[in-house]
Amino acid sequence: MNTELFICARFQAKPDSLTELRNRLFEMVDLTLKEEGCLFYNLHIDSSDESVFYFFEGWKNQEAFKLHESTAYVQAIIADAPRLTVDGVRVEFMQRISPT
Repeated sequence: MNTELFICARFQAKPDSLTELRNRLFEMVDLTLKEEGCLFYNLHIDSSDESVFYFFEGWKNQEAFKLHESTAYVQAIIADAPRLTVDGVRVEFMQRISPT
């Protein structure tokens, strides 16, 4: 059974918070890539709206993701999301079903 976990997290910056949110998300990339169990952690921007950011994440298993979720920087961005974003953080959880 495949225990890998894949996630898409979406952030839409408020107009006055675009630079701050962008900088904070870039900081999270550097910190998260050092975490054990992180397979990948890629930051993307919407091709038609540069206020919308997406993380595409891969985790070895649920436990690795739970550790990530408990880090100070993840807790901080979640706490600051109402101030920085239009509609908070939207997170989708996925499992790969195609062969690798």
